[in-house]
Amino acid sequence: MNETIAVHQGRFLRPRTREEKGGEKFQRWLRKLLRIAAQLLLLFFFLFLGHRVYIHLMEGPLFRLREIEVKGNRQIPQEALLSLTLIEGMPNLFTIRLKEVTKKLESHPWIDQVQGRKVFPNKILIEVVEKKPIAILQLEELFYIDTKGEIFSRVGERDGYNYPILTGLTRGVFEKEPEEAKRLVTKALELLMVVEREKVPPLEAVSEIHMEKTFGITCFNQAEGLEVNMGWDRYGDKLRRLSLIWADLKKRGWAAVSVDCSDLQRMIVKKSSRGG
Repeated sequence: MNETIAVHQGRFLRPRTREEKGGEKFQRWLRKLLRIAAQLLLLFFFLFLGHRVYIHLMEGPLFRLREIEVKGNRQIPQEALLSLTLIEGMPNLFTIRLKEVTKKLESHPWIDQVQGRKVFPNKILIEVVEKKPIAILQLEELFYIDTKGEIFSRVGERDGYNYPILTGLTRGVFEKEPEEAKRLVTKALELLMVVEREKVPPLEAVSEIHMEKTFGITCFNQAEGLEVNMGWDRYGDKLRRLSLIWADLKKRGWAAVSVDCSDLQRMIVKKSSRGG
């Protein structure tokens, strides 16, 4: 009799255990569902909040562009640079693409480098580095040329310039013999930079450098218009020796109209008829 009761009790208890396990599974599923729903609700809330903030930033007056500051420009008028940016009205600072703005500014022939940055809440700062002309190249027209030998801009009629003039070439030479033209210009600029570095008389400063395919580079000093043929090389050594010769001429009271320095070991002085 006891065994029957035990069996009946065993059969009676098994379904109750299954019901309890099924209830726990449902509760776990429900908790997981509620957790996911809460996370989704929180996500939607932040998305909505972010959208409202975005709308406020894009349409509100706080980040409207009110000032463009340009630094570093000396030769280029500020109005010319501002017109190149193509920024009109008061756009939102977040919508302005600085890379496109700087690329447009770099198209100006006088611009060497450009950097731009946004200064929040309502300003753009543009810093430019202009190209530095070292001389003026005379072709059929006058052009500025830099230390790299790059011809980058025509000389304007109203430009107040004080640069040495490179003569002896034409546009035809550049078109027919570009390598030869480049070689002559390179030599002329080499001499000019040595003159700037040494600064010894009589060539403390030059007014003109003439380029000639056969005889090389000839320059004229700014003070007396002295003609000095420098040939093709060793400009530093030639300038220093010329300075000694010039000092001796001054002591003797002699004046010269030209000096041939093409040969470092044999410099030839042509005296002026006005000299002693």
